[in-house]
Formats: sequence, C-alpha cells, structure tokens
Amino acid sequence: MPKTEKRSMSWLLQYLKPVKGRLALLMVMLLTSTGLQLLNPQIIKRFIDTAASGGVLSNLFQLAGLFLVVAFVNQLITVAVSYLGNDVAWRATNRLRGDLLKHCLRLDMRFHNVKTPGEMIERVDGDVTSISNFFAMFIVQVVGSFVLLAGILGFMFSVNVPIAIVMTVFTLLSILFMVFIRNLGVNSSKNEREASASLFGLIEERIAGIEDVQANGHVPYVMNRFYRTMRVVFQKGRKAWLLRVIPWNTTVILFALAVTAVLLLGVHYYMQGIISIGTLFLIYQYTQMLNDPIEMLGDQVQEFQKAKSGMLRSRELLSLRSEIENGREDQLPEGPLGLEFKQVNFSYNEDKPVLQNINFAIKPGERLGIIGRTGSGKSSLSRVLLRLYNLDSGTIRVGGTDISDLTLPALYRRVGMVTQDVQLFDGTLRDNLTLFNQDVSDQIIKETTDRLGLSHWIESQPAGLDTHLKAGGSSLSAGEAQLFALTRVFLTEPSLVILDEPSSRLDAATESMLQSAIDQLMKQCTGIIIAHRLATLEKVDQIMVLGDGKVLEFGAREELASDPASHYARLLFTGREEELA
Repeated sequence: MPKTEKRSMSWLLQYLKPVKGRLALLMVMLLTSTGLQLLNPQIIKRFIDTAASGGVLSNLFQLAGLFLVVAFVNQLITVAVSYLGNDVAWRATNRLRGDLLKHCLRLDMRFHNVKTPGEMIERVDGDVTSISNFFAMFIVQVVGSFVLLAGILGFMFSVNVPIAIVMTVFTLLSILFMVFIRNLGVNSSKNEREASASLFGLIEERIAGIEDVQANGHVPYVMNRFYRTMRVVFQKGRKAWLLRVIPWNTTVILFALAVTAVLLLGVHYYMQGIISIGTLFLIYQYTQMLNDPIEMLGDQVQEFQKAKSGMLRSRELLSLRSEIENGREDQLPEGPLGLEFKQVNFSYNEDKPVLQNINFAIKPGERLGIIGRTGSGKSSLSRVLLRLYNLDSGTIRVGGTDISDLTLPALYRRVGMVTQDVQLFDGTLRDNLTLFNQDVSDQIIKETTDRLGLSHWIESQPAGLDTHLKAGGSSLSAGEAQLFALTRVFLTEPSLVILDEPSSRLDAATESMLQSAIDQLMKQCTGIIIAHRLATLEKVDQIMVLGDGKVLEFGAREELASDPASHYARLLFTGREEELA
C-alpha cells in the first residue's frame, strides 16, 4: 500500500477509536452471521441426501425447521449488522464533519473570500458523506466478505480439492485485479466532487442574490450558467462512473468462467458417483455464495474510490493554515482601552494598496470619528484591527499591547464591532443576542436593554426573548437589526467598540433611539465610529479623514470644525449648504 494511502487510512481510523466498543460488537455479529450463512447450505445438503435415500419423514421436518430457524436468525443479525455499521460510520464521520467545520471557521478571511458558502458545505458534508457511505459498508461488506470467502474456500477443500482450487483461483484473480485498479477512478471522482462543489457554490450565490438577479432581468443568464455547470458535473460524473465500474464488469466475466468450470467438474464427479446429489447442490450453492462477497468487494472498490477522493479533499482542507497566528498574551488592562496605529500598511492584493502609512492614536475613553469616500479604507481599518487580515507592515496596539501578541479570544473579549449587515441565526431572540451562550441570563439581558433604552423593543416582540427569528435577518427591519446588533455587542461589555456605519439605513426616529443607545455604550469604553452622515459624529472627540487609503487629516473635532482650511470643515460646510438647498 502506498505511503499516502497508509497515511490517509491511518488518519481516518483515528475517528473510529471512540467507537471501538461498537466495532467489537459488530465484528462478533459479523462472524456469527457468516457462520450461519455457511451452515444453511450444509442443512440443505443433508436434506437432499436424506430425501434421495428415502430417509425418515420426521428427520426431513427437523432439517426443514432448523433451516428456517437459522435463516430467520441470520436475517435478524443481518439487519442489526447493517444498523450498527451505519451507526458506527456516522458517529465517526460526524466527528470529522465537526473538525472540518471548526477548521473552516478558524481560517482567515482571505480563504473565505475565494470560497463560496455552497462550496464549503459540499466540502464539509458532501465529501464526508462519501467517506461515511464507505465506512458504513466497509466493515459489514468488506470484512464480512473476506470472512465468508475464507469459510467457503476452507470448507470446499474438505469436499473436493480440484473444485476448491478452481474457486480459489477465481477468488484470487478477482481480488488481485480489484487491488491493482483500486485507484483507477480516484482522480476522476475527485474532479467529480470539485464540479459538484462548484455547482453548489453557483446555486448558493445566485439564490442569495435573487433580488438583484430578478430586478435586473438576469434570470436567463443565471440559468445558462447553471446549465453549463450542470453539463460539467454530468461529464465528469460519467467519466468517474465508467472508471469505477470496471472492477464490477471484470468480476462478472471471471465469475461466469468460474461457474462454468465448477459446474462441469461437479456434474462430472456426480456422474462418476464420486459425490452425491446433495454435495453437487452444495458445490453449486457455495459457488453462488462465492459471487456475493466478490460483487460486494467490487462495489466497495467503487465506494473506496469515491471515499478516497473525499479523504484527499478533507485532508487537503485540514492541511490549510490560517495566516493569522495566535499570540500568547491573554490579558489586557481593565477599563476602556487606548488604540494606536503606527505606520500601518495593508492590501487585499499586492498590486493594490488599501491602507498606506496609517498613523494615529486615541486615549482610553475617547471617541474617534472616521469619514471618507467609499473605498477610502474605512472598513478595512476595522478589519485589520480585529485581525481578520494580517498587516503588510506596521503595528496596531490595543491597551498598549501589539494585537499580534494577543490571543484571538483575548482580543475579541474586549473589542466589539457593530457592522452594517447584521447576521442572524435560526433560533430565538435570546439565542441570537447571546450567540447561544447559556451563561447570559434573562436578567442580564433585561438590565442591558434597560440601560440602552431598548427594553420596550424586545417587549414589543410577539414572544419577547422567546420570539423565533429566521436566519438571514428577514424577520427584522433595518432599524431593528441595528438595535439588535448593538445590544448583542453591549452584552459582551467591550472596552473598545467599532461602529461601522451604524445609522446608514435608519429613519430619523430609529436613528435617535440608536444614538441614545450608543451614548450609553460609549460611557464605559473607547469608541470608533465610521460614518457617512456627519451628524453621527457630533459627540466624538477626534476626527480622522481618509482618502485613497491615507490619513488626510487627524485632530480634535472642535479644532478641525473651526479651521476653514480643514477637510472636515469643508465637509461640514458642504453638508450644511445641501441641507439649506
């Protein structure tokens, strides 16, 4: 077995360790089932020989009754084996699904920017399902098939050596051929999975943007893309299937030759009186039984090729490492945190800088307002502060500590962010506010919303905190979603909070309510407010104006407002003229 294959199997078998007790029980049941399968032809042989020799009728009834009992018990064990095999497979691979999902959630944003959610669902679930299907039947069919083959061939050598040799040659040729070509369809199966992942990614993206697609009349274009992608899936799937069925077709041909040879020999020995009619039936029955495990092995070679492609893709995903390395510092100073950017440079792509030589500092408890045109780098500044991306160069310090030296949990415990787009999960209002943290009591939620002046909003919901929300936020208006996000951040009691365009989609009344909540939040922490509306920045201490990723201006708000030559003053003047107009 190649080293890569050994490593793949060794890696996968570690997920079977927690279910080793069930595996042991499964093996016992398999051996029992195999023994019963070998026993029934023996009962039929004795029944035929007894009947042919004019035996006692009561003996025939006993043999018939024994046959029925053995067959019934074997069926019960077969059902139990199938259930237990699937149970073991899903328990093991569910741990793998969990590891893959956790790993994906820990990867940096550069990875997620090039991978669609639909594609990742296929990687986490689709690939692992192919492994699970293989696991479920591998123990039941592959192990059981080898045990059954050994039992059949071992017994046949005690009945008739020439016939046993023919059956053994057929078995060895079939197994050797399947081993030889077991990897024939792996690459094609991997390509098939990749095409399937692309299809799911396409569907997810287009459904997510259904409003834009319909509003702009692009349904025909989307359907054309869908048909072309489906064609690729079909073509790669057909090629993979044709390669995977080669083992099965080969075993069918070998089995036809083996059956012909065995039956000719059996009839020859019967005509010469060497074996009885019951023994001839036994040989025929065991030959037929021999085909079942061979066919099962052929089927499992197909499943193995799909499973191996899933293993390779899963290992490939788990081998990816985030560019964001966890620091070792786990503590920050108590209270509001100061913030310093020193010679910070950042770009999403090497040829297009987004932030260039950013330098500024704010003291603990101060409020910084950031303004600038779309694409000036405002949101990028908050992303590098939260370590969603690594800096190209420079240093960011929070509370005097370089953020690259901090553990990510330590940073996220003390730094909160309210974005324009609020992510909601399918669950209760309570679960969405606490992000499923059971340690946050209803009393804490009530106290927090009271301080923010938002308790009446929660009380107005149909079932209060037990109100069920739909994933995606369609059950909340834009204003409610912003208030919701602010409450969620406030519950974490941050020492530094970033508000990214908090009032960009709100009406005047909701904006006033939101501003009151922000004032309450800012009393206990340092604040950064990224805004388009200048009115949102009336209570900040410092102003920073960004343009093309550079700091065009930084200073106290009142000083900049009173300086006619400043960018901020000109923006204020332009804004007032527009209001008067």
